[in-house]
Amino acid sequence: MPDTSPILALPFLMPSQAQKHVTHNEALRRLDIVVQLSVAGFDATTPPAAPEEGEVHALSANPEAAWAGQAQALAAWLDGTWHFVAPQEGWRAWGRAEAQLRIWNGGAWVLPQAETENLAGVGIGTASDATNRLAVASDAALLTHDGADHRLKINKADEGDTASVVFQSNWTGHAEMGLAGVTDFAIRVSGDGTDWTEALRFDGITGKAGGAAVQASAEDTAIGALMTVGAFGLGDTLIPTTDFDSLSASGFYFNQGTAANGAPDGAGGWHVIHLQHANAARSQIAFRPGKIRFRRYVGGDWDTWSTVFSQSELLGTVSQSGGTPTGAVIERGSNGDGDYIRWADGTQICTNANAPITTAPADFTGAVTRIDGDKLWIGRWF
Repeated sequence: MPDTSPILALPFLMPSQAQKHVTHNEALRRLDIVVQLSVAGFDATTPPAAPEEGEVHALSANPEAAWAGQAQALAAWLDGTWHFVAPQEGWRAWGRAEAQLRIWNGGAWVLPQAETENLAGVGIGTASDATNRLAVASDAALLTHDGADHRLKINKADEGDTASVVFQSNWTGHAEMGLAGVTDFAIRVSGDGTDWTEALRFDGITGKAGGAAVQASAEDTAIGALMTVGAFGLGDTLIPTTDFDSLSASGFYFNQGTAANGAPDGAGGWHVIHLQHANAARSQIAFRPGKIRFRRYVGGDWDTWSTVFSQSELLGTVSQSGGTPTGAVIERGSNGDGDYIRWADGTQICTNANAPITTAPADFTGAVTRIDGDKLWIGRWF
């Protein structure tokens, strides 16, 4: 029969043994050290100057002084001396200095990693469940770097699955962003948590944006939508139209080759910029080769087109109505009184290089001036 137990090496009482209480007390002392093991600290090297009765230390690989030669043993101060016990694999000890539970793996005291891996769930301030295996109830949560960078990853198994972040109010979802059933990044919103609108979607290949917050086409006039290249013809083909009078959204329009309602001169081929601040605040500028026209929406209807520039109308018959030019800018001609030049502002110059001008031309009005020997008259034609 062995003298000690196989696991804790407790001394056995032998038959006819004298002073059996000594052996018994030694066994109790050993049990007192290793059962419900709690140590002052791990990797201790130097014995304390004034240890307390029952104080236990888990020694380092190179202990000193009274602990020399007892590498990685348990040192217990009992009855004024140090007692040493070699730990066995699987023993657990609570380190008061570290506030940690560690396990002896046969070579070192290590954290019980196995107990914190592959857990069924973790709840911090609240309870986890089968779906929310990690649950945290807190005013805030911090995920910070351990050196430099920090990247939070949300991974899904297949393209058709979802990897997203949902924002809730009183447990009802109102916003979500991530990869929902595709690899495009999307942001969607909901007023009631049931009906959802995809506000923005970014194509996973091209990076281009789409969704309800972006104009769907060049003709999309939704208020509040983000304008895209091509919208209202900006950067793309102008929007064809056959009715300039009924335009209701600022943009670039064109009546290609056909007459449009409200088009200048009733003709086709006009490019029109429509500017609208409100239903009653509208303006239009029309362009075609050699011509620029302008009009405003006044009193519930469009006024007539006025000419800003017309290459073909620079020269021709000048005319006016109430002092406002209505015809060409410059007119040149001749009659029995000589040659004349007329401007749209009413100025007229008459010349006759061959004979004196003795009387004012019949179509002069107002004051006239004779210059250069009766050969130059300056006045007005209206």
